[in-house]
Amino acid sequence: MKNTTTKIIILVFLFSVFGITLTNFDCIRTEEKFPKSISEKIDHHIKKYVEKDHYQGTVIVAKEGKAIHKSAYGYSNREEKIKNTIETQFLIGSLTKSFVAVTVMQLVEKEILDLHAPIQSYIPNLKNELSEHLTLHILLKHQSGLSPHLERITNFENKDVSSQEIIQIINTSSLSFSPSTQYQYSNLNYTLSAIAVENATGKNFADVLQEYTFDPLQMNNSGVERIANRPKNRAKGYHKKAFGIENDENIVSYALGSGDIYSTVEDLLKWDQALYQNTLLSDKSKALLFKGENSEFGNYGYGFRIHEYQQGRNKGKKGILTRHGGTMDGFMSNLHRYTDDRLTVIILGNIRPFPIRNMTFELKEIALGLEVNERNRTKFE
Repeated sequence: MKNTTTKIIILVFLFSVFGITLTNFDCIRTEEKFPKSISEKIDHHIKKYVEKDHYQGTVIVAKEGKAIHKSAYGYSNREEKIKNTIETQFLIGSLTKSFVAVTVMQLVEKEILDLHAPIQSYIPNLKNELSEHLTLHILLKHQSGLSPHLERITNFENKDVSSQEIIQIINTSSLSFSPSTQYQYSNLNYTLSAIAVENATGKNFADVLQEYTFDPLQMNNSGVERIANRPKNRAKGYHKKAFGIENDENIVSYALGSGDIYSTVEDLLKWDQALYQNTLLSDKSKALLFKGENSEFGNYGYGFRIHEYQQGRNKGKKGILTRHGGTMDGFMSNLHRYTDDRLTVIILGNIRPFPIRNMTFELKEIALGLEVNERNRTKFE
């Protein structure tokens, strides 16, 4: 009896020690799995969106121009199981507008364009009822009164359309308010700005961008898409619908100047960093580019929205955020420039919808050492 009791006590002791040992090993494994670096934390957070929202695309987060996280997620072609890579090209939607605004300012510096000249000077075949009081300044600020989308005034055909055909379509519309009296976001504003660039230079929009931006910055994976020249490494676009995920894409020629550029996160970072220098524009031009209006006029500068944001926890002050994004059939994009922290967050996705703005803000917070959603407890953003 005594021997049996002794054996039981020994066995209980051994199991107790062995159990504690297993628990300790589990703790060690858990600690090893827990993300430690900023990049690991960002990656861990993005994968939540992959799991919950089927996010697929590429992300780059950069501080002082250097990537602290850069990665690709999901598929560029779901049917053929081809994965996205950092080199995958995406349509960037309305982020195209920021490029148009920069190009206009480049031509203003060369005295090829004038922000306050009548738009008739550059687009004489735009009907008088629309053009009489319009200028590039009014167009870039979204204060024209033009229809928000070309889709509202025409049916898209599965073909590339020319700039002159687009003018003919726009000429069938009318203004909803007197120019410069209100703010209304409109793709047509930037389509007309791109056409003004073409007419003033005698070159098509794609060639002007190539000459003034893509070549100087060696943005070798960026360009203007048409059916006739779709880039070979461009992801397919997808839309989440009630019965699954389906391929869904725009005819981008209708989005001239408002949503027809394709790019990569690395190319977009080159462009972002050039705006901190005088590579593309002078300080005077950039001051106009980033001069935002009040909230009633959309916080809009030229091709960028301008907001305040909360800087790092220890700074306790406001910084300036310059941003733009894009949403179109099958694609979403976002580029946020937290200028006072020299932090850039760029997200490209070939699926919609997913909460891209929340995702962008959250990656910023992780990069700045803030708690995710801490901005919701502040007066910023």
